Amino acid sequence: MTKPSGEALISHYRALQKPWQVTQQEAQYGKLVIPTGNSQLPFHRWFHLKEAYSSRLLAQLFTDADYCGGERFSVFDPFSGSGTTALSALDLATTTGASVSFAGIERNPFIWELSQAKLQGRVYGWSLTPEFESALDEVARHFRAPGAGKCEVPQQSTLQNNEYFPKENVEDLIAIRSAIDSVVEGPIRTILRAALASSVESCGRLRRDGRALRYEPSRRPRPAWEVFSERAAIILQDLSITEPTNSIANISLGDGRGRYTASEGGSEKYDWIVFSPPYPNNIDYTEVYKTEAWILGCYESAEDMRAQRLLTVRSHPSVRFNRQYAFENSSNADAIERTIRPILQAVPEDRYKAGRIELIRGYADDMLTTLESCRHVMAENGKLAFVVGNSAHGAGEDSFVIAADILMGSLAELVGWRVADLRVARHLKRRTGDLLRESVVILEPV
Repeated sequence: MTKPSGEALISHYRALQKPWQVTQQEAQYGKLVIPTGNSQLPFHRWFHLKEAYSSRLLAQLFTDADYCGGERFSVFDPFSGSGTTALSALDLATTTGASVSFAGIERNPFIWELSQAKLQGRVYGWSLTPEFESALDEVARHFRAPGAGKCEVPQQSTLQNNEYFPKENVEDLIAIRSAIDSVVEGPIRTILRAALASSVESCGRLRRDGRALRYEPSRRPRPAWEVFSERAAIILQDLSITEPTNSIANISLGDGRGRYTASEGGSEKYDWIVFSPPYPNNIDYTEVYKTEAWILGCYESAEDMRAQRLLTVRSHPSVRFNRQYAFENSSNADAIERTIRPILQAVPEDRYKAGRIELIRGYADDMLTTLESCRHVMAENGKLAFVVGNSAHGAGEDSFVIAADILMGSLAELVGWRVADLRVARHLKRRTGDLLRESVVILEPV
C-alpha cells in the first residue's frame, strides 16, 4: 500500500536533511530570528517591521563562526527589508574599529525608501542634525501656510474609507508629504518621508498583525501632524547621538532574485551574505504595507500596485504570477523536479490546488535563482546565512508542510553550496510537528 502523501512528504524531508548537521539552537537563536529589542534601538525603532530579525543576529553569526572581520569586511543582503542587516553591519564595524562595505537590494518601494532613510541616518549621524531641524521648520511652515489647503485623497479604497482613516487625517498626511517634497532634498527628504510613513498607522483604525490589516473600531485615530512631529523628534534624537561612519553602504531598489554581480553595491566579492527571503506562507507584503506606500506616492493607480505585486517573490497566490520556471531549462531540471515532486504530490485536490502548485514551483524557482546569483558574488572563504520559516497549508488530513529551510538547502547544493549547519531557532507554537520551525541555515561555497 502506498503511504499517504503527507507521510511520504515527511519521509522525503527527512531524507533530504539526513546528510546535514541539524542542531537545535532555540536558546541561542530563538529570540534572534524575530525583531527582539529592535523597537528600543536607534534607527531600528523608526518603523516596526514584524518580519524583521533581531539587530543582534549578525553579531551572533560572526561569533559562532569565530569571525572577527579584520580591518575591513563586506556584507550583502539581497532581501534587505527595512535594513536590519545593513545597520547591524555598520554597528559591528564601529564596535570593532573596522570598516564595512555593505550592499543590499529591496523590491518594495516603500520599504526600500525606509531602509535608505535608516542607512543614511546611521552613516551621517549627528552631521545631519542642523539641516534636519531646519528642514522640519520649513515643512511646518509650508504645511501651516494660509491657503495651503487640503490635498486630494489617493484613489485607493482603504484610504478613502472614513471608518478606516478619517478623511482629514489622510488629507493632512498627503499635505505633509507635499510639504516635504517641495522644500527638502537629499537624505533629509528621505528621512522625513520615513517619519511620515511611520505616522500612518496611528492616524487610522487599522493595525498590521503581520498577515493583514485588521480593522479595530475602538481605536482613536490621532491627528497627522501630532504623530509626525513625535516621529520626527525620535529621529532627531537618534541622529544627534550618532557618530558618523566612514563605512560604505547602499541599498538598491531592485530584484533580489536577479542575476546581479559583485558590483551591485561594490567592486568586490562578499565575505558574508545574510538574508531572510519572504516565506512561502501566503502573505502578500505589498498588501500589508500598502497604506504607507500610497501615502508616500509609490503608487498612483491600482494598476501600479498590481504591477508591484507581480514583481515580488512568488511566495503567495494573491495574483497570478508568471508561470514560466527557469529551472525547467537548466542542467539541474531533473534534480529539482525530484526535490519538489513529493511536495506537489501532497497538495490536496481542492479549489486551492492550482495556486498552491504555482506557489511551490515559483518559490523553488525564485530561491534557486537567488542562491545561484549569490554564489557568483561570494568570496572563496565566505559564508551565507539565511533565515526562513516553514509553513503549514491545508487542514486536517489534507494538511502539508512546505519546509522552506530544507527546500532551499537542497536547491543550494545544486548550485555550488554545501549546507554547513541547519540551526533550528524556534518551533512554531500554533501548530504541531517538528518540521514547523524557523531556522538559520549556514551555507559555504564549494
